[in-house]
Amino acid sequence: MNIKILGNGGFYNEGLPYNAMAIDGHVLVETPPDILQSLMQQGMSPAQMDTVFISHIHGDHCFGFPFFFFNWLYWGDSGSHYNRGTRLVVIGPEGFAGHLRELMRLAIPPEHPYLRDFDQRVQIVEIDEDDVIAVKGNLWFGFRRTAHPLPTFSLIAGERGQDEALPSSPEYLEKALFIYSSDTSMFEGVRVLLDSGAKLILCDTNGERENGVHMSPQELLAAAQGLSGAGIGRLRGIHMSRRMKRVGELQFVQPGEEFNLR
Repeated sequence: MNIKILGNGGFYNEGLPYNAMAIDGHVLVETPPDILQSLMQQGMSPAQMDTVFISHIHGDHCFGFPFFFFNWLYWGDSGSHYNRGTRLVVIGPEGFAGHLRELMRLAIPPEHPYLRDFDQRVQIVEIDEDDVIAVKGNLWFGFRRTAHPLPTFSLIAGERGQDEALPSSPEYLEKALFIYSSDTSMFEGVRVLLDSGAKLILCDTNGERENGVHMSPQELLAAAQGLSGAGIGRLRGIHMSRRMKRVGELQFVQPGEEFNLR
C-alpha cells in the first residue's frame, strides 16, 4: 500500500495546503478547497481516482468536491469518465450525500446538467462505526468515530488477497496497514488506534494547545507513551496549523511525502 501526502493543513493554518492524501494512486482521502492544486502539484490528476473518502462535512474536508468532480468527469476529452460512463464511489458519514448535492447546487446553477451527472455518476456509500467495506484494488476500509462536533470517522485501511474475506470488526484494527485519524479531540478511541497493528498512523494535530476540539502534538505524544506496539516511528502528525517538521519525537507529514507499507 502506498500513501502519498497531498496536503497537511487544518481549518486554521498559516498557508499550508489543506489536509489530503492518496492511497495507491486511485483513492482520494478528503476533498478540501485546494484539492485540484494539491493533486497537480504532486503530478496527479483527478481522473485517476475511482474512490473518494470524506471523513466529515466541515469545509476544509469537502468544499473542493464540486470542482474535483467536474474535473474528474471531463478530464481527458474523448477518453473522459463522462464519455466512458464511469461511476465514482464516494464514502462518508450518514447523511453527507445531501450535503454534497447542496454544495454542487451552490457551485453551479441548479438547471446545469452537472447536477444530473452527480446523481447518475456518483455512488454514495454511507458508513458508520465498525463498518468494513471492500474497495477497488483489493483494499478494505474500516471506520471508527472520533470525538468531534459533527459525525466524523477515522479511516482504517488494509489489503486482502483475491479470495480473502473482509476482516471482521473485532480484527480489523490488528490487520490494518494504515490509519488516518481525522479531526478529533483526545479521547480513549485515539489510544485504541495507536495500539493497533498499523504500519503508519496519521493523527490530527490542529490544536496548538488542549482545546477540546483538536489534539495538540503534546497530547498525542502523551497518548503514545507506553502503549504496546505504538512506536513513535510509525506515528505522524497531520492537519496542522503551521509549518512544522517535529515536536519532540513526533514528526509531521509534508506534501509530496510517500510511505510504502507492507
